Amino acid sequence: MITSEEIKRRLWEGANELRGSMDASRYKDYMLGLMFYKFLSDKTLEAFKVLSGSKSTITDDLLEEYGFGSEELGADLDQGFLNYQGYYVEPEHLYQVWVRDINEGSFELQKVSDGLNNFERTISSTSSGGDFKGLFASNAIDLNDTALGSNLNERSKNVQALIMLFADLDMVALQKSDALGDAYEYLIGQFAMESGKKAGEFYTPRQVSEVMAQIVARSSEITSV
Repeated sequence: MITSEEIKRRLWEGANELRGSMDASRYKDYMLGLMFYKFLSDKTLEAFKVLSGSKSTITDDLLEEYGFGSEELGADLDQGFLNYQGYYVEPEHLYQVWVRDINEGSFELQKVSDGLNNFERTISSTSSGGDFKGLFASNAIDLNDTALGSNLNERSKNVQALIMLFADLDMVALQKSDALGDAYEYLIGQFAMESGKKAGEFYTPRQVSEVMAQIVARSSEITSV
């Protein structure tokens, strides 16, 4: 498995390469927000394997199984996720689907916005809704921001590159080994130094910080995380 130091170096080098002239205080919202969404997607697929008894080890096969299971079981599967871990990402909105679309040349930036918005809608009426409310708000992750690119094609290209930065990382395994929390705290510190601020003055959107802190401490009300 990739080491904590390798992850830190890779992510920070990637951040510097991808953000261009965007201020660190803005870019961090995109980078850490998508990093966290990858974690939520990985946790959803892990939970599906547990709930369904799937033995699939190939991502595309698992995506197909999850899509079929969602169609067949509908609300029963959704409730299973909520009982198991308090949240889920719907199959068509998984981070892994974005990666597949990028690899196939069919990526659409709107699908990222749709996925983030759908997660908030899905979770809003659940007991875990308060933990996630506003997590991916458009004022924090604005995919129409011209700082990401002067036109749609440029913004799409830059977001795709950021998505691929996390594509091969197993966020569940990294969380279990504490490497995910280490990488998160490291990036916060690096972004803070870039902005000439103290880390305590330079945090992600409040909800991202709190939920990630809960995950790192393993003290979240989302009991299985």
